[in-house]
Amino acid sequence: MKATVVIPTYNGSALLAEALEALQQQTVEHAVVVVDNASTDGTAELLAERFPHVSVLRLDENLGFGRAVNRGVELVETDVVVLVNNDTVCEPAFLERLLEPLAEDGVAMVAGVLLQHDRPGLVDSAGIELDVTLRSWDVGWNAPDGELPGADPVGPCGGAAAYRTAAFRDAGGFDESFFAYWEDVDLALRLRLAGHRCVRAAGARALHKHGQTLGAASPAQRRLEAFGRAYVLAHYRVARRSLLTRLEIAALDWPVVLVHLLVRRELGPLRERRRGTRLGLAREPLRAPFELSTVTFSEALRRQLALLRLRATGSLPAHFD
Repeated sequence: MKATVVIPTYNGSALLAEALEALQQQTVEHAVVVVDNASTDGTAELLAERFPHVSVLRLDENLGFGRAVNRGVELVETDVVVLVNNDTVCEPAFLERLLEPLAEDGVAMVAGVLLQHDRPGLVDSAGIELDVTLRSWDVGWNAPDGELPGADPVGPCGGAAAYRTAAFRDAGGFDESFFAYWEDVDLALRLRLAGHRCVRAAGARALHKHGQTLGAASPAQRRLEAFGRAYVLAHYRVARRSLLTRLEIAALDWPVVLVHLLVRRELGPLRERRRGTRLGLAREPLRAPFELSTVTFSEALRRQLALLRLRATGSLPAHFD
């Protein structure tokens, strides 16, 4: 089974070089497509001089993550498309291990295991899991490497993911309403609704320098996160399930919104949440697959409160702020 690795990048030439060097050490043959979101930091020159074997699609503007990936997938001629962030350094057997589960019937997605670059003994993400409000959580975040749960995730994190190319295309690729964040969650939901499975490849490991493109804890990141959450809630009509679900959404989401408003004095996340709701409601509704949720409301609330406490003490990793 042949694979093409698609890497979107924006003004991250040093990170990209490290990612491509790691891919050169892989144990299986593969193609690489780099989608350059109109970088101005010498990325084009770097690719021409040091990585002439890489196919490059240079865009005229920064389209964000999902839209750039979609343009890259248009060039893919292999059975499998693999997504790797430009701030990810893959172990040599990463691709080999990532492709193995695709031999199973019904498997269209494979989740790799991202480890925290600065704390490689801890997991950054081993796929996506959902709570009862369809909020996404990184499987195994901050858990010791080697202590991952046995259950397979709902879908892969877009930073270390494999998809059957045909399934990716049949689903329409990433929803281009997203600029960044939540597009991998939405695609996983649509693929699961279409009957496809996701498997975790525990041996497909990579180090991840989280939050390098937009800047960790940046206002832009907070706006995009707010939009994505609201868009998914609206598109899948999650709140229509019951009054209890609406109360659970409020309990999980609004403390964060209030932090943005009252502590940071930011209106941007609230505006983006309203915009995401409007756009999601304008789309043809999709069935909310509540049966995929594995995180109870009480567990989700515990995690959310823990994140808020870490924010208050200043000890939260930057990409969660």
